[in-house]
Amino acid sequence: MFVYRGYHFLCTAEKEKPAQFRPVLIRQLGWPSEKTVVLLGDTDFCRTEAEALRHAEQQAMKWVDSRTTIEMS
Repeated sequence: MFVYRGYHFLCTAEKEKPAQFRPVLIRQLGWPSEKTVVLLGDTDFCRTEAEALRHAEQQAMKWVDSRTTIEMS
C-alpha cells in the first residue's frame, strides 16, 4: 500500500523476464478496496523489482499532483 496526499495506491512489479520488471500502479477507491483502477501498466521495463516499485510510486505522486492544486498565500 502506498498513500500519498490521502490517495491510496497499490504499487507492484510484474516480472517479465530475468532482470525485467514492469511497474504497475493501481488506485484503490474506497476502503478496504471496494474498487480498483489500473493507472499504469508501463511498457518500460526496469532492471530490478525495487526500481519498478519506485517508478510506480513516482507515477502515483505525479498522478495526484496533476489532479490537486496547492494554493499559494
